[in-house]
Amino acid sequence: MKNDSNSKLFKSLKKGLNEAIDYSDGNSTSPLKQTLISVPKLPNYKGKDIKSIRTKLHLTQSVFANTLGVSEKTVEAWESGRNTPQGPAQRMLFVLKNNSNPLDILGIKVG
Repeated sequence: MKNDSNSKLFKSLKKGLNEAIDYSDGNSTSPLKQTLISVPKLPNYKGKDIKSIRTKLHLTQSVFANTLGVSEKTVEAWESGRNTPQGPAQRMLFVLKNNSNPLDILGIKVG
């Protein structure tokens, strides 16, 4: 069974690579599928912004920390301005701030 799936994977990869080579050599008439993605600049939320997001969601620091996958001490440090969230946390704060029902998106049930 494993050999069969490896063989299918190899054939699929080989086909894709051959199509890419043909296209780059000008030997293909079918266009490659393209998807353009625009990623906005990483936001930079400060302490008061983070507290505002949390209070808008009616969450304690403990529940908010659990939602973000960080410690409560981390949320305390962010809100007091001692630390600043980095990359993934900033993006998650963006999601929480800019969606009408962000907790549903994350699969978090309130009630």
